[in-house]
Amino acid sequence: MFVPTDKAGKNIAIVCKKFYIQKSLQELGIWQEASEQNDQRTYEIVETDTKSIIKRHMKYVKSNLGSEIIPESFPFLYWIPKMHKKPSKQRYIAASYSCTTKPLSAVLTKCLKLIEKQQRFICKGYFRNYGIDPMWILNNSTSFHKLSAAVNRKRNARNVCTYDFTTLYTSIPHQKLKSQLSWVIKTAFKSSGKSFISVHINSASWSNSPRDKTLHLDCNKVIRLMRWLIDNIYVTFGDKCFRQVIGIPMGTDCAPFLANLFLFAYEFQWMDKQRKHNRDVYKFFRYCGRYIDDLVLINNDGYMKRVMTEIYPEELVLVPEDSDDQSCPFLDLQVVIKDSIITTSIFDKRDAFDFPIINFPTLTGNIPNRSSYGVFIGELVRYSRGCTYYKDFEDRAAGLITKLLRQAFTVRGLKAAFFKFIDSHILLAQKYGLRVLNLVNKIHS
Repeated sequence: MFVPTDKAGKNIAIVCKKFYIQKSLQELGIWQEASEQNDQRTYEIVETDTKSIIKRHMKYVKSNLGSEIIPESFPFLYWIPKMHKKPSKQRYIAASYSCTTKPLSAVLTKCLKLIEKQQRFICKGYFRNYGIDPMWILNNSTSFHKLSAAVNRKRNARNVCTYDFTTLYTSIPHQKLKSQLSWVIKTAFKSSGKSFISVHINSASWSNSPRDKTLHLDCNKVIRLMRWLIDNIYVTFGDKCFRQVIGIPMGTDCAPFLANLFLFAYEFQWMDKQRKHNRDVYKFFRYCGRYIDDLVLINNDGYMKRVMTEIYPEELVLVPEDSDDQSCPFLDLQVVIKDSIITTSIFDKRDAFDFPIINFPTLTGNIPNRSSYGVFIGELVRYSRGCTYYKDFEDRAAGLITKLLRQAFTVRGLKAAFFKFIDSHILLAQKYGLRVLNLVNKIHS
């Protein structure tokens, strides 16, 4: 059977159908070998008529959100191969684009996004008062640049390392998830000084006097909806239905916010405990960042290995990545310490694939030229933000130019797009000086 490849969605992998089904059944805990090895299953099979559960879901969502259109189905479970792993592994996803909980998950996503923003505000006040920021959540690699800039200003980078939760989404215990998210929601509401969250089409906002026709939720209702969603996670596989009793499905709208805020609660509470009893620990955690399940630490001196079981619940296993403490990959960056300065270049797991990657538009098809050349500009922006040194930027850009020329991009079009990049992002290009103009010589047929 044909399936997309993880990290390279436009690339198709051929998987043995029997193997695909076997791995899916192992994940669901109903394959004999898997059930013998693991007593604590992530899913339990549902014997109840699924139609009655769907009707119950529709009634609950409609009564709480007033949604008129509610899909009458459950998510289905599928997996895609992680070809960058040796041996290859599987990424399991619940296809939740059209299911009974979709409207509720979409509303909670907007609420939790606002709540995370409020927690950032709380942590800024915490930093002003105590000199440490307990907000480790990073939104992207740009957030990491801001974190490393604070170290580079002092020119005292000693070590850098990364950690990874082996299985985050499918290991979070529901009771602890509901308890910690309730704490996060309550503290955010208290800090905001508002009684409601008003939910709009594309966002949410705090309010004391919401409009009658606008969906608005108080603190207790947000918590109640969050708890109900966690207790009502179902997936289907073939003609069988399963309820997820441990963890949250990768694929539902609010899953990243649930996971992020769950870990944040433990991190904040642990940092606050150190403030009261062991302030000397602060110096090891001044420069921490986490992107969902990937954690990066600067100048931690290996202290995380000693305390990680104190910070996070026992169900989550945090594993340090192999590195020499002077370099490590994080998100799409290769982080290297050189002369006590943190430098970065582009890191792409797909570079290690032993097959050519199909990506970027091919202009032999019916694709608008303007947006296609915009992809070239966007990649130049990403490379310039991620590369400290011009040589790394030049190598990446040259490789991209070669690939695009093979895909029917024109020399004239690429040169025009390159100068548009220079004009529109002068500050990014400026850090490389006039030599950045030499790149135009790489654009030739």
